Amino acid sequence: MFIACHLFLGLILGLAIAARLGDRRLIGFSALGAVLPDLLDKPVGHLLLAESLNSGRIFGHGLLFLTLFAFAGIVLERRRGSFALLAVAAGVLSHQVLDTMWAIPVTWYYPLLGPYRPYEFADYFGGAILAEISSLSEWIFLAASAGIALAACRGFGPDLPGVTRTLARVSVPLLGLLVAASLYAWAAGIPESILMAGAGPEDYLLLAAVGAVGIIGATRYRDAG
Repeated sequence: MFIACHLFLGLILGLAIAARLGDRRLIGFSALGAVLPDLLDKPVGHLLLAESLNSGRIFGHGLLFLTLFAFAGIVLERRRGSFALLAVAAGVLSHQVLDTMWAIPVTWYYPLLGPYRPYEFADYFGGAILAEISSLSEWIFLAASAGIALAACRGFGPDLPGVTRTLARVSVPLLGLLVAASLYAWAAGIPESILMAGAGPEDYLLLAAVGAVGIIGATRYRDAG
């Protein structure tokens, strides 16, 4: 999955955690965790290790990374009463689930199954940027994420900026259209579409699932404001 999709799910997960614990700051920590694997692995794998590995799914995409964050989070929660690192761990888990890392067991279980496998990419970042901006789903997730993030900072109310109110209002119907279009693309067996560059059947189902979870989360947050 692409970065805006990861960010959006991290924000929705953060909303659920913050609502349960009464701390809006956890929304940001969860969102950070949801993009952290790519922020770590893409530069390291495709730049620093480009000659030997050239893979954007390494350390941050493994269970060891998730386990270390979860363990540190448990220690911090017990000693300081802070859920911050556990929220980050929850975001990391959402990233690995969206990337279906169990389908790449050598990476997910590293180092238990041996070393990482090298890949070959020509102009990875150029291709990744093109794929991002040409995917309609990314723009929908980005708009919905902006609405959630701005609203989380200020709260829904009469003082809410007009642009934030607009984003909040249109995000749910946009997500609904994304869910419907993704399910149609999956059912029709469309190999690739404007919804997501390089998408396959599994990707369309994931898009639909993230959109549906987003509708539930965004609606609950709006109603609670």
